Amino acid sequence: MDSLLKEINMLPGVFGCFVYTGNQELAAAKLPPIFKENTIKTMGNLLTRTIKMGAMANVDIEAIEFKFDVSLIIVKPLKQGAILVMVCEPAVNKSLINMTTAMLTNDIQASIDKGTVPQAKKIPTQVIQATTAVPGQEQPKKQEAEIDAALAPILENIKDALAYAIGPIAGQIMLATIETWAQQGPTSKQQLPSLAALLCKEINDTELEKEFMGQIKSLF
Repeated sequence: MDSLLKEINMLPGVFGCFVYTGNQELAAAKLPPIFKENTIKTMGNLLTRTIKMGAMANVDIEAIEFKFDVSLIIVKPLKQGAILVMVCEPAVNKSLINMTTAMLTNDIQASIDKGTVPQAKKIPTQVIQATTAVPGQEQPKKQEAEIDAALAPILENIKDALAYAIGPIAGQIMLATIETWAQQGPTSKQQLPSLAALLCKEINDTELEKEFMGQIKSLF
């Protein structure tokens, strides 16, 4: 199964993909580490229910697409309620995806039917430190991030490069990371490498980090 999903991931414009069974189980996933396992399962549940509702209404669904500003989600129904979900860039070559998935669908389905699907690799979750308010003690105000307006075009380009690495949640990650970066000191073009280092920690994948840095190194 992993090798089949890798073939899909090699297609230009594909961020990652996963297979979810009709028994509400994550069969396999090949997505950037930033995608949490619980998030993938939630997506799988919602999408399989959508397919089932179509079947109940006698609607034969060959594919479903969800288009967002920075991503396109393509869902291909398999047998017995299973689905193949691909997270892509909006301008991805759909004809190439359709041709490739048509060739691989039978093999993916065979892996599910034979029960030989390996346990899906758990995607590392990000550790979040919570602060507890102490009654009667005034909490320090959070300093607002101040960013030089001249950096806006560069930061936008960095966000676009990040989207290629981690997909549709790049905008949210970019905002949170910029805030952390700004708290470390004055922001300037000379300090962009430290921002890039923080973003690489969020990517948390050696190959994707190298690709990301290769796309943005000319910006600073």
